[in-house]
Amino acid sequence: MKRAYKTKNKNKVVPLVEVQTDSAHEEEVAFIMVAKGVLGFRESAHLVKVAEETGCSISIASGKKFGSTKSILSLVNLGIMAGKSLVLNIKGARNEEAFREVSKVIGGETDSNS
Repeated sequence: MKRAYKTKNKNKVVPLVEVQTDSAHEEEVAFIMVAKGVLGFRESAHLVKVAEETGCSISIASGKKFGSTKSILSLVNLGIMAGKSLVLNIKGARNEEAFREVSKVIGGETDSNS
C-alpha cells in the first residue's frame, strides 16, 4: 500500500490519503502482425469469445484506429483487410493461449462460425 503525502510547514510530512495498489500485475504482451484475412462481425465475435474464455483483455490497433474486445463494433470499424499491419496487445495471465487463438483468427486459419 502506498501513501500520498502532503508537505506542511517545511519538513513535516503528514499522510494525506492511502492509495490501494495491486501487488500482482497482469502480464501484458504486444505483437505486430499482418492480417491474412478480413476481420468482420463473425471474426470479431470470435475474438470477444476468446477474451472471455481466457480472461484476457485484447486490443488491436491499425493505423490511427483502435479497437478492443470490450466492443465488437470497435473491432469491425478497424476495417482490417488482408495485408494490413496490426499491433496486438494482450493483457492477462493466460495471454499465450489467447495469442494462439487470436493469431488463428487474424491469420484466417479458423472457422469463425463455431
